[in-house]
Parts: sequence; C-alpha cells; structure tokens
Amino acid sequence: MNYALDQRESYRIPAGLLALGVHAVFFGVLVFSVHWQTNQPESFAVELWDSLPVAVPLPVVEPVPVPVVVAKEEPVTVVKADIEVRQRKISKTETPQPSAKELAKEIKAKQQEDERRQLEEYADKRRQTIQDSVRAEVNAATAAEVGRYQDMIRSKIRRNIVGVPPNLADNAKAEFKVTLLPGGMVLDAQLKKSSGNAAYDDAVERAIFKAQPFPLPKDEELQQMFRVLNLSIKPQE
Repeated sequence: MNYALDQRESYRIPAGLLALGVHAVFFGVLVFSVHWQTNQPESFAVELWDSLPVAVPLPVVEPVPVPVVVAKEEPVTVVKADIEVRQRKISKTETPQPSAKELAKEIKAKQQEDERRQLEEYADKRRQTIQDSVRAEVNAATAAEVGRYQDMIRSKIRRNIVGVPPNLADNAKAEFKVTLLPGGMVLDAQLKKSSGNAAYDDAVERAIFKAQPFPLPKDEELQQMFRVLNLSIKPQE
C-alpha cells in the first residue's frame, strides 16, 4: 500500500510540472499576442488607375474692363460764343473793300489790257497772212522758173533726137528719170514708161546724153531741184 502511494506521488510531481509548463507557455503566448496587436505596422492604401489623369484646364482670367473717359461736351452757348469771337477777329484782319474810284480805275486798266492783247493778235494774224502770201508768190515764181528751165531742157533733148520712126504716133511720149551732176551733166537716164515704140525710146535716150550739159538756173537753191528730173519727151510739142 505504501508502494502504491509512493508510485502515485512519483506521477503527481511530473504532472504538476507539466501543467505548470503548459500554463507558462500559454501565458507567454498570451503576452506575445497582446504585444503584437498593439504594435501592428501602419497600413497604407494603393489606388489603381485605369488611365492617366486628364489635365484640368486652368481657369480663364477675364480682362478687367478699362473705364472709358468720355469728354465732357461744352455747352452750345460756349461754342457759339467762341465762333463769334473768331469771326470778329477775322473781320478785323480783312482787307478793306476798295472805293468806287479805285474799282473804276481797275476796270479801265483791264479794258486797256484787253484792247492791247486784241491788237497784238490782229497784228500777228496780219503778219502771218502777208508771209503766207509772199511764200505763195515765191512758190509760184519758183515753180514758174523751174518749169521754164525744164522746158528748155526738153527742147534741147528734142533737137538732138535722130532717127525718129516714120510711123510714130503724134501723141507718143517717152518718160525718163534723169539724174544730173552739178553743172548739168547727166549721171544716169532710166526709162520709166515706154512710148510704145522701142526705136523712139532708144532715140530719146541717146538725145539725153547728147544734149548735156543741161541749162540750169543760177540760184543754188533752185539748182537743188534739178538733181533728179522726171521728163516726158514728145516728138512734137
């Protein structure tokens, strides 16, 4: 019986130690859990975006209106008064009107000037008329002198025609362009229009060269008109 008690006592001590150890472990776990709950790390949140954020436009600042200063209109009476003052100043500076005597003098001077201008115009027209008349007379005299010498040249050519065909018509006419040298010598003779008879045309051409030198006027200006002659030579005049 004592052996049974001793054996029971031997099992009681380890069991008590085991229970004490379990309680110690439990206590330690409890203390650790309390400490871990009180010192948890700070939590943070992460926000996920489907796309990049859109830029928000800046607010438009409206311009501040500048106040317009309106000039103050002057009263109508002040403007009228200013115009009247200016008109009085202008009237004082105007040239005084001429008297009736001065006006009559100016009118008479203008009439005399008009009469003088009319006389000058009449005199100019008269001189022009006289000059035209003299020029016409000179031209007529020149034409007559030129015609006279051309007749003398044609007569001299006609006298030198040899071998006129017997069957030549009375109205036959050979036209030549004759170029002369100073002194009346013949430089060239060209047939411009035939008489219809070649024998007569040849006879006239020979007579032109045979009749040189041709008579020419003594006036040098008239001689310039005899450098080129258009002559019509008929068998009879």
